[in-house]
Amino acid sequence: MTITDPAAGTIYGTTAASTAQLCPGQTYSSILSSGSITQRLGGNSLGSGYFAQPGAFCAAPTGGVYGNGTGFGDSGVGVVLGPGQFNWDITIVKTTRITERQVLIFRTEFFNAFNHAQFSNPVVTLGATLGEITSTSVNPRIMQFGLKYMF
Repeated sequence: MTITDPAAGTIYGTTAASTAQLCPGQTYSSILSSGSITQRLGGNSLGSGYFAQPGAFCAAPTGGVYGNGTGFGDSGVGVVLGPGQFNWDITIVKTTRITERQVLIFRTEFFNAFNHAQFSNPVVTLGATLGEITSTSVNPRIMQFGLKYMF
């Protein structure tokens, strides 16, 4: 994930957010909080949030060579990893021959078979909700059955 700052990069006339400015003394490893993903959700879940130190980012550099605007921040692209994904899709197929030319096929398909919650990346734009995870990336377990008669 790339932490962005909507106020950075104005001197260059960009409308998209630029990378955020890391405060002096902060490192990429000090940004992330610890614990399980459910403890790190933040927001309404009352967790600590995905980032331990949202204050590790400062305002984008101004003045000097930047004139009347702000420059780009110094944090890199893809500096932290998002929550991991754990997804199992399983299919079970049973084929039964009725006669030499007739076949009955029964299928059962499980999507997210173990019903493991998989969270989307947290908010990465500097602001009040930085580090909050607000959605999941896949549906809960879905099962479907199919019966096919071939003749």
